[in-house]
Amino acid sequence: MSVTAKFLLAGVLLASVFGAMSTGLATIVSYAPFGVAPSQRADYEEQVALIKRRESLRRNSKEMGLPQAVVPALSYDFGLVDPHTTATHSFEIRNQGAGPLTLDVAETTCKCTVGNAASNVLLPGESTTIDLTWNTGKKAENYEQIARVVTNDPTRKVIDLSVTGVVKSKLFVPENGLFRTVDAGEQATATLFLHSQLHDEFAVVDVESDLPGLQWEAKQVSVSSQPSLNDRSPASVTELQLNCLAQRAGKFSGEVKVQVLLPGQAELSEHVVQLTGRVHAPISFHSPMLHSKEGLDLGTLANDADHEFHLVVRKHFSEDRELAVLNVEPKILEVSIEPSHRESDYRLTIRIPRGAESEIFNLDQKRGYIQVGDPSNQEFSNWFPVIGAVVANAN
Repeated sequence: MSVTAKFLLAGVLLASVFGAMSTGLATIVSYAPFGVAPSQRADYEEQVALIKRRESLRRNSKEMGLPQAVVPALSYDFGLVDPHTTATHSFEIRNQGAGPLTLDVAETTCKCTVGNAASNVLLPGESTTIDLTWNTGKKAENYEQIARVVTNDPTRKVIDLSVTGVVKSKLFVPENGLFRTVDAGEQATATLFLHSQLHDEFAVVDVESDLPGLQWEAKQVSVSSQPSLNDRSPASVTELQLNCLAQRAGKFSGEVKVQVLLPGQAELSEHVVQLTGRVHAPISFHSPMLHSKEGLDLGTLANDADHEFHLVVRKHFSEDRELAVLNVEPKILEVSIEPSHRESDYRLTIRIPRGAESEIFNLDQKRGYIQVGDPSNQEFSNWFPVIGAVVANAN
């Protein structure tokens, strides 16, 4: 409502007070509203008549035709928005019915207003706006603001309006990272990409960790070189490469603390990244028949014929060590190993000779295995399960 309209309504209230003081006088004398200039009298009477008409329509809407609320759009996505920004979006609502449409804001997660005070009631063919206004704050996250509008349209009693978007991040540092799998004694490498949606540059000042032999290097790279970040619309990207010494076979993990200096800030911001990696076992086995958990399934074999199976054994260390078969169960398995044409690979042969004794080794409590390694140091060894059965031929 304009200042003039408010001023005019103040005159209405004062006029009502004077009228209540003396009914007799009110029927004899007609006063102009206090403070309303003669030149504004026509505008004043028009506004009063409009308000009275709308209130009458609100009260008598059931006796008139049905309203029809039409909303061209129920949601709006702002995309990326700067921190501490006050944002507003206006949703249009039209009345395409035969009766007056009433609008009342019932619930809201933000500041929500109908376009103007007079438009809480829409006559047929009229329209208004619902304005959603909020402050984005400083936290970088997805946000959603919702306003619920209640109407007297029997087919659309509730209208939910929503706005969504993402507050720009001053700095994004991944929470997790992964080292490349390597052999024992080698350098494991992990690469992290830090980015900012607000700053054109920032500096990685230091990286701290208890991971053995940690080294790091940070450099700014072009935004176009990292297409995986396109949906985040970064203003700048920094590549952080981490190296540590891979000591023992198996999985390893640790955390690093990354200290970053942002433009215009005197204090460093610290970010913790959890890193994991895996070191190859000193020896690995390879075959299409070899299952990662169950091992080598030989099936059920008749003992009236020879049976032979082959695997590749690969060593993952540079030392000059010879490999040998260390242990075998069951003993009916004849296992041998010999170097192949590739320096780090060996050929493992498993043979079950004709006439071998019957043996079952496919039960949970009874399974076989084969262990291969360095006879002088069994830290450089590995094994795999073997399941199956050797039975006499019934024929």
